[in-house]
Amino acid sequence: MYPPPYNGGYYTPWLWVDGRHRGSTYSQWAGYVAPRVTTPTPVNIGIFGAYEPGSRTGTVQAVIQNDSSAAITARVSVVITEDSCNYTGPNGDAWHNHVCRDYIPDQNGTVVTIPAGAADTVEQPFALDPGWNEARCRLVVYAQSTTMVPADSSYPAFQGASENVMAMVGIEEAGRRMPELFELRAAPNPCRSRTGISFSAAAGTPYWLGIYTADGSRVRGLRGIASGATSLACDLGGVPKGVYLCRLSTPAGAAVARLVRVD
Repeated sequence: MYPPPYNGGYYTPWLWVDGRHRGSTYSQWAGYVAPRVTTPTPVNIGIFGAYEPGSRTGTVQAVIQNDSSAAITARVSVVITEDSCNYTGPNGDAWHNHVCRDYIPDQNGTVVTIPAGAADTVEQPFALDPGWNEARCRLVVYAQSTTMVPADSSYPAFQGASENVMAMVGIEEAGRRMPELFELRAAPNPCRSRTGISFSAAAGTPYWLGIYTADGSRVRGLRGIASGATSLACDLGGVPKGVYLCRLSTPAGAAVARLVRVD
């Protein structure tokens, strides 16, 4: 939506940072990007979801946590990108990464208002075109302020996150839980150093409960035998604040829930 900055046109490639054009000189880009990446932000994003390779369809869930002392309004955009695309452009580059393939549901995103210390979830179904290599596709989520900065007519980003599409294979979507396994909950949620996790499963059913970061790293693990309505105490001392995925697995099926850790 920005007009071409260089005599009505672009050099290829061209860098924009927060709405300001930074030219096509590779060697200068890190100096523009690094300060923005390291700028503290009170917003965290966790990405979860499910993908079915057979149909090339899935659902992505982006959990946006506002750790500030005031409500924020953000435009949340979900983008499908693909790496290692082969095309020899006018500048001679033959391989291109982070190529934008589609905005879900469109380029306008979803506007949410999140109270201080609270979280909201944006959920979107998606599909991959047959011509895209699913192993090289990622889902990128970013939340932008809806207030324009007059100096450069930009809408700064609060935070961003991404996840490989194939990392979502095999995760049960909401609504697909087995009847023997339901009502997986964490309370309090958001929590501080401790929370309780409860679920229902047939008495005598073995279970495995894992708590994972948005990139799939496990931070806690519990196993045992269900007693029908089962409650577990979970100590999160030493776990950084952020949005986590609780995944409960049994021989009958699996269930997932999100957990938010705050200071």
